[in-house]
Amino acid sequence: MIRDSKFFIENPYGRWVRDNLFSSSSSAFLTFFAGFMVIYSYRGIVGFILNPERMWTSVTYNMKLYMILAYPDEAMIRVWLSVGLALILGGLSIGFYNSGKTISLGGIFQKLFTISAVIAILIALAPTNTNVIQNDGSIEVVEIIPQDVRMLILAPSLMLTLAFFFLRNVKIKNLFNTAKVNLTYFGLIIASLYFIKIPTISLDSSGERIIPDPFLPIASTTYIPWTILYVGMLLFFFIGSLLKNRDIKIMARLIPISWFLCPLFIFSWIFKKPLVELNTVFSADIPSILVFGIIGFLIIRFSDNESVGVYRTPINIGFLVLSIVVFLLPLVFIFKATMVLLLLLLVVSPAIATTKEGKRQLFIVWVVSLFVLTFLIRGASSDTMLVTPTGSIFGGFSLTWLLAIFGTYASFPLGLALALGRTSTLPVIRIICTGIIEIVRSVPYITWLFFASVMLTVFLPEGVEFNLIIRVLILTAFFSGAYFAEYIRGGLQSIPKGQYEAANAIGMNPFQRIFLVIVPQALRTIIPTLVGSVITSFKDSSLVAIIGLFDILRIGTSVIPAQSQPVVFIGRNLEQLVFLSFFFWVFTFVFSRRSMKFEKRLGLGER
Repeated sequence: MIRDSKFFIENPYGRWVRDNLFSSSSSAFLTFFAGFMVIYSYRGIVGFILNPERMWTSVTYNMKLYMILAYPDEAMIRVWLSVGLALILGGLSIGFYNSGKTISLGGIFQKLFTISAVIAILIALAPTNTNVIQNDGSIEVVEIIPQDVRMLILAPSLMLTLAFFFLRNVKIKNLFNTAKVNLTYFGLIIASLYFIKIPTISLDSSGERIIPDPFLPIASTTYIPWTILYVGMLLFFFIGSLLKNRDIKIMARLIPISWFLCPLFIFSWIFKKPLVELNTVFSADIPSILVFGIIGFLIIRFSDNESVGVYRTPINIGFLVLSIVVFLLPLVFIFKATMVLLLLLLVVSPAIATTKEGKRQLFIVWVVSLFVLTFLIRGASSDTMLVTPTGSIFGGFSLTWLLAIFGTYASFPLGLALALGRTSTLPVIRIICTGIIEIVRSVPYITWLFFASVMLTVFLPEGVEFNLIIRVLILTAFFSGAYFAEYIRGGLQSIPKGQYEAANAIGMNPFQRIFLVIVPQALRTIIPTLVGSVITSFKDSSLVAIIGLFDILRIGTSVIPAQSQPVVFIGRNLEQLVFLSFFFWVFTFVFSRRSMKFEKRLGLGER
């Protein structure tokens, strides 16, 4: 009997299943085969995780070690301040850039229905037993999820799934702001810290471990700071919304700049607690600001002078040579860094300082940049007041994050400069940039790490010394920058010649043509590639464990499996590797998903 198309309405979900999973006999076979493999793998993973042989307390007990290694307990407030600054800036950004996108109550229930349904399915498919290898080599079947425990979790999940299934079709006109809904979800996670209990290692009065590990609530030293930081994040969310409603346009520039400077300020001042000597400030920093401030004023003042413009190329080359000489001399590092900033000013001033107002704004930016650069370098180059057993305040996740952030910060502008240099019409610049790119890309990253660890100090000028972390950052910047350069060069080659001709037709100078017309379009086309490269750099940061740095991988594979006091975790490598795999997956997955949304908003891949 054929159903009358006038009265029959096909379920859209059923149609999707039919079209995508069972469109043909081969498609149905692949669906069943893939489903079997997924279920089989899932049951194996759950059996491994819940196996009585696993000691996951080796992970939870050492979570602080994973995050900050041997950072002093008395300075923990600095860690919370670092996290808090990032959350506060995040709340301000969410409030100010809130697009006003809304979601209905039915949409919220749809998400809750999906979550509860997934939980119910996972609980139903989880294995009941697993195999445990005994000391004599025999295999014993052990129950890991008793039926009463399974039903205790499955029954509420099914009831919630059924309830959300019907509630998702509720027709209520009220719409909720998506940003506020997401902040509410984050608040629920924070609130759960007050109620969750986890297996915790406890020792009796004689120092012996209590077996089995009792389930204890999370320490107040964890959930109270998170609560305070969440409240601060909410407060700055509403401040950002208020600034947006009042149409304070300058915030659109200040917030991205703040995000750029935030990690630099955290690592150089808050997290580090530098020992700053006033003698150095008065003898090096202030004179540097005054001298370079005057030089910058003169460059801006005479940048549009026709008589000076004739000698612009020799002047730029002279400053480039002078910068190289300054770097080779045993001078204070602030002078070397400011010379690089001065070179940038020489390049941009002819394009910006064309009017009186343009000169005034550029001079303000120059002075502020000098103060910020001097402030950050003074904190980064000073010795820390914190004392740690390893001799470094960076370790664990803090070291991983340091390498990932600063590697990206330094490698992107370096890669852009190398890409522009490789496409330059000047043979000397093109040959030098091409040589750097090809040499760096032809050698494996691990080889460069050994070079940074052992040989780089030999090539540095006399009086120029960096610790191992700084040397690794320098080599990481060059390695990632070489790959960035090739990606950017590909983007530059994708720009049609008509864009260059149009920029020339409206009277743009070379700097304006490159950085206002060509580079933005080139970067837009290679965003997916750049995101993949950043994710790769984040994962490659774990290789520094080979040269002796205590990153999160070395802690999990060398430090924790060798612990014998106060609890024995000797040989517990598998638990650490699983945790580390999950750790890297979470960060790379979240970053990838956010980049996909950004690409969709830009319309990448669409015609």
